[in-house]
Amino acid sequence: MSDLQEESARNEAGALERLTRAEWDYLVRERNGWSLTVGPQDLELVAHALRCILHVDETAARAEEFEALAAVQNADGGFAPESDHDESTVWVSAFCGLMLIRGNRILRRDGLAASVRRAIDYFLDTQKSDGRWTDPRWADLDTTSHPVSFFNVVLALGEDHRRADVERSWSAGLRFIIEAQAADGGWYDPDFHPSGIEITAHLIQDALIADVLLGNRAGVASACARGMEKLVRDQAPGGSWDEENVDHTMDCVRSTMLVARLLESTAPRELDRLGEAKSLGFIEKGFAWILATKNGEGWGDFPGMKSNLERTCDGVDTLRKYDAFRRSDATEIARFWGYAR
Repeated sequence: MSDLQEESARNEAGALERLTRAEWDYLVRERNGWSLTVGPQDLELVAHALRCILHVDETAARAEEFEALAAVQNADGGFAPESDHDESTVWVSAFCGLMLIRGNRILRRDGLAASVRRAIDYFLDTQKSDGRWTDPRWADLDTTSHPVSFFNVVLALGEDHRRADVERSWSAGLRFIIEAQAADGGWYDPDFHPSGIEITAHLIQDALIADVLLGNRAGVASACARGMEKLVRDQAPGGSWDEENVDHTMDCVRSTMLVARLLESTAPRELDRLGEAKSLGFIEKGFAWILATKNGEGWGDFPGMKSNLERTCDGVDTLRKYDAFRRSDATEIARFWGYAR
């Protein structure tokens, strides 16, 4: 790398860091809207915010946020979508469980460790005989991807609670997802995900690709490459996905960054199916579109819409993962999903 290129890379890294910090500061100012320490909250939003805490390296400084999440765990080991309700649902339970196990890798609190074990029990108890999990708010495939993602991290971080049961459950969930892949490489649900874009992005990053770091037992590389090929085909000329949907575009950028880097290091031939797109310029185009649609503070669900906290959390998450992606280190980016220690 020339001196000029090195200076450009440093400038880009500095700009990303400043932008990430500014957006995180905005979220901190709005913490009454997401922190369980101030009252009941939407737990999906809480989990989004805790993911940002992890990614901006403030976990130890904000340990009370993780403790507050564990405090609203239900007796069955799951979590309810709203923290003041009592019926657990799978999707939000997996997101909350993920934040607790990842947070406790740093915090090392006995209470959080016990909460993680209860969450493991919950997912082992709620899996169906064909490997799926169900949730009335989500498609079965998308719902299943989240407990699988949780178990990815359980396995990657060496949690030994009911290890053999976890491995069997994880394998069955992976099999259910892989067997549902369509011929064009995508996954579809006519009620929740008719375009197949968001669900495909979710499944390849949240459920499948971690297998290449966990012994490659399920052989997911081809399925992930085919899923990424579908996303590349569906990208709009301007860089967005799903008719300028900010959420889905962020999902696609995050997903393809992770899958591309892990396939580069473990199965580079699989990237050949992308043709010219294997240069990964489509990721840069998508990221540029995300930056261009940002409001003064935060992001909305579509360009020009008012910012909301969940989308802004997604924005901070995307900024941090893009910074890891640009370093071209597969292990570094995998850590942002919890798939590497």
